[in-house]
Amino acid sequence: MPTKPVNVGLIGAGRIGSFHGETVARRLVDAELVAIADPAPGAAAGLAAKLGVESSYTDVADLLAHPDLDAVIIATPARFHTNILVQAAEAGKAIFCEKPMALTLEDADRAIAAARSAGVPLQVGFNRRWDQAFAEGRAAIDAGKAGTPQLLRSLTRDPGPFGADPDRIPPWTIFYETLIHDFDTLLWLNVGARPVEVYAVADALVRPDFRDKGFLDTAVVTIRFDNGSVAVAEANFSALYGYDIRGEVFGSGGMVTMGDARRSSMTLFDKNGVSSETWRRDTDHFVHGYTAQLASFVTAVRRGEIPEGPTGIDARNALNIALACIESVSKKAAVALI
Repeated sequence: MPTKPVNVGLIGAGRIGSFHGETVARRLVDAELVAIADPAPGAAAGLAAKLGVESSYTDVADLLAHPDLDAVIIATPARFHTNILVQAAEAGKAIFCEKPMALTLEDADRAIAAARSAGVPLQVGFNRRWDQAFAEGRAAIDAGKAGTPQLLRSLTRDPGPFGADPDRIPPWTIFYETLIHDFDTLLWLNVGARPVEVYAVADALVRPDFRDKGFLDTAVVTIRFDNGSVAVAEANFSALYGYDIRGEVFGSGGMVTMGDARRSSMTLFDKNGVSSETWRRDTDHFVHGYTAQLASFVTAVRRGEIPEGPTGIDARNALNIALACIESVSKKAAVALI
């Protein structure tokens, strides 16, 4: 087994890219962040200075040519993921790609084929699989403790108040980038089942003034599986009480629930009543999951093994549901999955 650290390059120095870069630089013992690339002037250089990284670039090709580079983390805006992934695969680098891996099935197939042809590891950033509660929930399901799954639920409610500019949010983001997590979670928890039908409704309830521009901030999705089970996924961009991520599997033998908006089980009882502190950022709520997924990826690369995390096929399967949701909302009808 190689003993030297895995040399990692970060592509994308935005919010989540910066967090991943900090994780590699400061939280992982068997990886070294050696280079950062971002086309925005000063972005890569600024993050590199903060993290003590010597090399920064504005061109991805320059990063991929960095000496002794073993792996890359792709954390750019979603529309760039596929092309950069293919470029990294052709350069022979192990790849960790943030979700969504692609925005079309054709691009998903292109990404999968590129990694397979190059023989490089590919892992996609569905971090909920690495969260302790969700991992323990899957273990309980695998052990048969919930029996045969019948009803499943997954939800994402982003912390409010919503302050983003809707004009800067790409169309269908609620499916491509928010609920994509829930789709992967439901597929992962409903072991061996395949989705056969999707029905989705979506609206602008947080910012109704942008409804006519096609902005969507609230959605509910129903998914029917070939094992007879039914799943519901929901999302909203403004939960005023905090960042709320939960999952549930109800089966013939019991029920598994995962996730909690509360930061801990500590509850305050005072003159104002009963209260608990809640999560406000994903990088706080899922700091363990974000770190564990990269640690697992790095370990697989160092050992020359196939990553145990979500694959390109997993990313394609979640994307297939997201695309069916877009079709369902557009047609106001259920969509059969092939």
